[in-house]
Amino acid sequence: MLKAHDLTMRLGGRAVLEDVSIALEPGTVTALLGPNGAGKSTLLACLSGALSPSAGRASIDGDDVSTLSAMELGRRRAVLEQTPSASAPFLVEALVELGIARAVPPAETRRIVARSLSMVGLSEFIGRPIDRLSGGERHRAHMARALAQLEAGRYLGAGRWLMLDEPTASLDLAHQGSVLRAARTAAAEGAGVLAVLHDLSLASAMADRVALMHHGRIVADGTPDAVLTETHLGPVYGVDLAISEPRPGMRAIVPVF
Repeated sequence: MLKAHDLTMRLGGRAVLEDVSIALEPGTVTALLGPNGAGKSTLLACLSGALSPSAGRASIDGDDVSTLSAMELGRRRAVLEQTPSASAPFLVEALVELGIARAVPPAETRRIVARSLSMVGLSEFIGRPIDRLSGGERHRAHMARALAQLEAGRYLGAGRWLMLDEPTASLDLAHQGSVLRAARTAAAEGAGVLAVLHDLSLASAMADRVALMHHGRIVADGTPDAVLTETHLGPVYGVDLAISEPRPGMRAIVPVF
């Protein structure tokens, strides 16, 4: 399991997280929701090992993340950052390969790269320089890198967690769908997926579980049916919301002006 144990994070004298505990299971998609500044990205960063909390701890499959080397963390979990960037004008293929450990054989590496690009609809861009892509295309290329890292970790006997910080940012509707389908596929193959999202309707459509954050705390946690209600969402977002169900299991959630 992926767990936060009473996590507190103070930045600049302010508590960004306060006594947050959550346990995530493989094979499920969990969406972290909440307004800007609620602590969503900070919680994901603590769980991934990118940040060390001021108090409490994060663990991955029973091991404290602070005790794991960067190489071991890289095998166990893959992360798509909120604003990913490349330090050089890599070809798309080379960017995706950055997520794959050298211990993976070349033939397997090629298969993983091809599959990861196909999952996000970028197969035809495999030989294109990353700096010649649009912003949305670059974001999907980095998503492919994270998917490749996850699959390479699975090949090496680990690879159980996929962490996505606003994976649909800057994407149009069709490509939002491809990215979220890729996340669902990863969960169906046994990975635990944690995704920071702002679109409540998308969260309703793709998540098995949602955790709603406010002022650095988790204030509601459960199925989309249980959490995505006016009772929970109204006080957190401070607006009136219209919630409809255009078809079973899917909600449309919009502010009322």
